[in-house]
Amino acid sequence: MAMSLKKSIPLVVMVMAVPAIPAVIFTLVGWGEASNIWMLGTVTGALAILSSTFRLSVYTVILLAIASVLAVLNQGNPWGSMLIMGACAAISGIASIRGLVSAVNFFAISAAFFVAQPPVVSTSLSTVQDALVVGFIALCSGFWGLAISGKVFHKIHFPPAAPLEARHARLMAIILALLVGGAAWVVADRNLGHGGAWLMMTILIVVQPGISSTFKRSVQRAIGTVAGFGIAIVLSAFVSTPIVEILVGLVLLGMALLVKMDSRREYWQYVVFLTPGVVLVVASSGDEGSLLHLAISRLGFTIIGSLIGLITVALLLPFYRNPSIKPDSPAVKAA
Repeated sequence: MAMSLKKSIPLVVMVMAVPAIPAVIFTLVGWGEASNIWMLGTVTGALAILSSTFRLSVYTVILLAIASVLAVLNQGNPWGSMLIMGACAAISGIASIRGLVSAVNFFAISAAFFVAQPPVVSTSLSTVQDALVVGFIALCSGFWGLAISGKVFHKIHFPPAAPLEARHARLMAIILALLVGGAAWVVADRNLGHGGAWLMMTILIVVQPGISSTFKRSVQRAIGTVAGFGIAIVLSAFVSTPIVEILVGLVLLGMALLVKMDSRREYWQYVVFLTPGVVLVVASSGDEGSLLHLAISRLGFTIIGSLIGLITVALLLPFYRNPSIKPDSPAVKAA
């Protein structure tokens, strides 16, 4: 169901503002890790309900909570990181059988941040206790985002992606599992932290179902991601405090949501706003230095991830030729 921009803006503001209230409170009291977990969970739940059914959205939130618990328990072990992210990426790929990649893809992206740098909500807790707290926050925030977005946009869904044939979806799942799982191993082994999460995030954004929609579209996705970092770098000159970072990040995430709701918009336009929004939300914890340092340091990982993704898409093109799907169809653009 389509909705005019004038009517959409107040609803998007509500969807972004209400679920983020706990994150803002966490930031104000200096609990940056909890704020990051809450925002990742909230966005995951919101995108899931706007892209699929209530039932699948619930499963997506539960999967994120499980991944967050496993990530903390794993404590950066390379092989465990590879298995966790390989499984998350494979789930994202296999969901393309029903055109549901948009519903679960951000779950894998959020999991990448947990795996790359397992959150520590309190140094007074044991690893098991910390894992349970992280999982609880992820679960609550995911359901909170799902509930608010589902209530406000109960008759609105993102344009669906084109379903893939089963054999293509299985190949996509295997390729994503190998790429993202392999990247997770390197990230954990080299202790790359959140920089490694951006590497995995970029691969998940660039290598998506709808590969038959041409290499050009994947190039646009990669450029959109890099351009998003450019926006974050520019904003670093004006945004310097955690609370402002999270508020500006919410505005950018809201703009990404507006773009995603418009079937006429390209996926890369959505990514241009999504990327700096996530950068600012992550920077609000204050654990990784200034926004400028964070944006510049992560840009290199994003470029590497883009190159890996583009090379992979180029190699897979011959296997995904499908004349029944037109490159410029709305379903493909939504992928």
